[in-house]
Amino acid sequence: MRPFEGIKVLDCTHVLAGPFAAYQLGVLGADVIKVEDPNEPDQSRESGADMALNKALMGTGFLTQGSNKRSIALNLKTPEARALVERLARDADVVMENMRPGVADRLGVGDAALRALNPRLIYCSTTAFGSTGPYVDRPGFDPLLQGLAGIMALQGFGGPPQYLRIAVVDYYAAALTAQAVLAALFVRERTGVGQKVETSLLHAVTALQAGNFVDYPGKQSVFRDNPTYRLYQASDGEWLFLACGNQSFWVKLCQALGLDELAHDPRFASWMLRLDNRGVLLPILEARFKSRPRDEWLETLRSHDIPAGPVHSIDEFRRHPLTRHHGMAREYDHPDVGRLTLPGSPLLFSATPTRDVGPSPTLGQHTDEVLRAAGYSDAALADLRARKIVR
Repeated sequence: MRPFEGIKVLDCTHVLAGPFAAYQLGVLGADVIKVEDPNEPDQSRESGADMALNKALMGTGFLTQGSNKRSIALNLKTPEARALVERLARDADVVMENMRPGVADRLGVGDAALRALNPRLIYCSTTAFGSTGPYVDRPGFDPLLQGLAGIMALQGFGGPPQYLRIAVVDYYAAALTAQAVLAALFVRERTGVGQKVETSLLHAVTALQAGNFVDYPGKQSVFRDNPTYRLYQASDGEWLFLACGNQSFWVKLCQALGLDELAHDPRFASWMLRLDNRGVLLPILEARFKSRPRDEWLETLRSHDIPAGPVHSIDEFRRHPLTRHHGMAREYDHPDVGRLTLPGSPLLFSATPTRDVGPSPTLGQHTDEVLRAAGYSDAALADLRARKIVR
């Protein structure tokens, strides 16, 4: 038994935040039916780095967030397709969408329309800037929220802004979306009634940096490079991150580096003093780390119980023994890709294991399967396909 076995989800989302939220529900065992437009499929099918995969509608992002799903292709701009969604929604537990506010209602698949058919339905909406307010009509993507909310300025550390290439806002919005669905399903177990839940990239980027968001009179906003909590380059050109966050670690660090005289130097006797005197301390540490190769330093630091780690490429991380030990790199045979590596489930359950991820579906791969189960005959499906309502 899976944690979400028996839960049916209609995934009408696209790009990243919505699809990745639905993907997480699929990992937990939900039957996720991805609803796509046959003429305008999920953008992530065509926006990866590999052009051949994009042409095959299997973009690299979709290879992950499309897994654990069944795909049906419906032209929601037609009344017949809307009727199909209505029929599926009657038996669904969750409907998810991340269209601009008002679009789902205009298509006839909004909260009011579908929950009128199924009062137990959880209807989940994920937007860019919220369903109300001054930016309600604007399109929004992860980098725009990184810029708006100060993340790029923070990463620039007082210099030019820096764009985080991992879509942290999208991924956190996905986590919040899945969390909202889980909570609503739990409430439904108590009340028997569904509800609408929503979040947005704006809400996510605020929650993501809750500590930075705190404000009070006299608060200073400064960028100061802490010599004991930063990147260092070793003699072989490789990089490591030193995370020496308290006084006991500082003393151990001095011993590990052969700089015992600094351990009780009054200029460096606290976190704040090391910050204040970083102009003196930083060159000392930089020179010391430049004296030996990275892996030698990491072993020395490990033997002194000092938090430090290498800077790896994603390829190195994928092959790392730690990643492999925890089952976080799963391999499959894929008809379009060949041997495919996907991330494993990040959640562990002692009694109800999660579902092993598998290859993502082709566009409309399960249209007939899903609609037959909903009561459509082969003749009805052939008619819908001939009129280009389904694929």
